[in-house]
Amino acid sequence: MIRVKAEHFILLFIIILLSSCGGKDASISIEYWTHEDPARKEIEERLIADFEKENPGISVTRLEYESSELLDIINAAFQAGSGPDLFNLPSEEISGLLYNDKIAEINYEAIGYHSELELRNAYTEDAFDAVTLDGNIHGLPLECTIWCLYVNRALFEKVGLDPYSVKTWEDLVAAAELLSVRDEGVLIKRGFDFRYPYYLTFFVPMVKQLGGDIFSADGDVVVSDEAWENALLFMKEWGPLGRNLGSPTYINARKIFNTEEIAMCLSGLYQESRMERENTEFFSSEDWLVLPFPIFENAVSDESSAVYFHYFMVNAASDETTRNAAWKLAGYFASHAEDYLDEIGLVMPLKRIFSSEMLSEKPFADIFLSDMERSHQAYYGPHAAEIQQLIGEAIESVMLLGTPPEKAVQALRFSIEALSE
Repeated sequence: MIRVKAEHFILLFIIILLSSCGGKDASISIEYWTHEDPARKEIEERLIADFEKENPGISVTRLEYESSELLDIINAAFQAGSGPDLFNLPSEEISGLLYNDKIAEINYEAIGYHSELELRNAYTEDAFDAVTLDGNIHGLPLECTIWCLYVNRALFEKVGLDPYSVKTWEDLVAAAELLSVRDEGVLIKRGFDFRYPYYLTFFVPMVKQLGGDIFSADGDVVVSDEAWENALLFMKEWGPLGRNLGSPTYINARKIFNTEEIAMCLSGLYQESRMERENTEFFSSEDWLVLPFPIFENAVSDESSAVYFHYFMVNAASDETTRNAAWKLAGYFASHAEDYLDEIGLVMPLKRIFSSEMLSEKPFADIFLSDMERSHQAYYGPHAAEIQQLIGEAIESVMLLGTPPEKAVQALRFSIEALSE
């Protein structure tokens, strides 16, 4: 089970009190919970205001939470018999809610479609995989994301490195060594760091590059000890007990790339819009670029980072009228896919978006689209969130505690097997 912190229950209690005290004067009230994103907050608050004008009987309250805590908060709310009417989560965090009947089936008419076929024909082929159960769709995509390698060209050139030189993980380590800054052995500026704790998105693809996987086709768990051990050894050598190039304990690399405090990070196309807002001069310069997701020198599979989706979903416990209104709001958001792409760089997996000039004209869009051709979806099956947490425990044990990789792999296999018992 995902651990739920006590403070989440306290926060939930406060939310329930606030939401019961300040409702707008409308016959239908929708609570919409989402992860923090200042750029998306701006566009969605505008769209919500327009939606309320077009639907005067519906009011919407939008609440934001830290992305790493949103699933815990939603789980706590559902356990308390409360929760949002509309919410969004990434594909790897959905299965626990989906398999426990917490998410309502989609209402095609409410989101603006006549049938499932019409909806599926409008989106890319894999857009609904993570929210389809027993043939029924339970979510509408907010975004489709893949991470590539953002590089600060100016910082590379300052230390005499070719900014296009990073093709392998070994290249990246060598570059990070030169780009890192230490004060008496203490790392004060990193050359690169990973996107902890999203291990299904970046680390499992690294394992796949070496011939491993979480599951085999016939259900074996933690496929190829050697692949997992070598990938964990790489992380151990990366961390503070090895070359001391990075750590899960540091601030997210993506958040400081726009301030030029780190030379490389993994992020999606949306990073460009955030860069433009937070550091317009840097964004408008030629001091940055985007490269494909690196591979190991001895890789047996050319695997990019995993593709993942975020979905709008509706609480199955909300009354039918509220559910229908919530789906209508989700459909209203999706009908403005071009605005999401243009203003904040979020790519909804609509066929018209993927074929649009607006997408192709985004800087380095070709790199992201090319990496999608060599990617797989992040694991979204049963216990996906728990498995991500267990992989994180294995990685952090070798990086921070010095656990031998072979022991971490044994513990990981045992823990994943125990989930289905």
